[in-house]
Amino acid sequence: MNAKRLAETILYFFFPIFLLLIIWEAISRLEMLNPALISRPTEIFTALWKLLLKTSLSGQPILITHIYFSLYRLFFSFIIAVAIGVGLGILMGRSNKIYWFFESLITVAMPIPGIAWAPIFMIWLGFGDPTIITVGALAAFFPIVYNTAAGVRSVKKEMIWAAQSMGADEKTIFFKVLLPSSAAFIFTGFKLGLARGWRTIIAVEMIAASLWGLGFMIFDARDYLQPSIIYGGIIVLAALYFFIESLIKLIEQKTIEKWGMVRPEVV
Repeated sequence: MNAKRLAETILYFFFPIFLLLIIWEAISRLEMLNPALISRPTEIFTALWKLLLKTSLSGQPILITHIYFSLYRLFFSFIIAVAIGVGLGILMGRSNKIYWFFESLITVAMPIPGIAWAPIFMIWLGFGDPTIITVGALAAFFPIVYNTAAGVRSVKKEMIWAAQSMGADEKTIFFKVLLPSSAAFIFTGFKLGLARGWRTIIAVEMIAASLWGLGFMIFDARDYLQPSIIYGGIIVLAALYFFIESLIKLIEQKTIEKWGMVRPEVV
């Protein structure tokens, strides 16, 4: 991506947000919105700045600590979901018996919101990281396994037969045929799983976190009637996920777009 295209992308993305913030600020200053319920953007960013300057007992900025714990939980839950989801998805894609055994179970369990599992795991594992990470991994698991299985099953048998006819073994077929051909599906599962896991972790933090995490920060601000922190937390959530998804897209550009598996995005 050249400098001109990058500047255009940033402009197209941030200009509507900047315009919305200006309109929001103007409407708030005209007292068309209840300040006790809807804070001004300037008040929101001031509250976030104060949280960035204020430190915890460990000496770390409070906002950074909340962000760290949420990202730490997301990272471990996503790694668990990828390890299990991709492995099982490949098995489901390669074997009809395994596919038909797990397909009905996944179909039934996938629509259940991740937050619905939280009370069960709170009973089993208690409050804190074990419950939050487990529920986050479970939420991210379903899109990953489903898309991986769909990707492997979408590979044409003629491609596998052609590789076998040229003497390719199972390892070569997997790394040279199955994995590249299903990579677009797998990356889609990663993005869907990451988004679902992120939403679930923040929601579960509101009820299962003992002290830290962005979900806890938002929920705690509600108890103390601090709408600026609530809105600020939501803005931080959106900004963090935008950064995470940008990293995923960068990996896509270096892999499946480069391999020609999908068309590059056109701006």
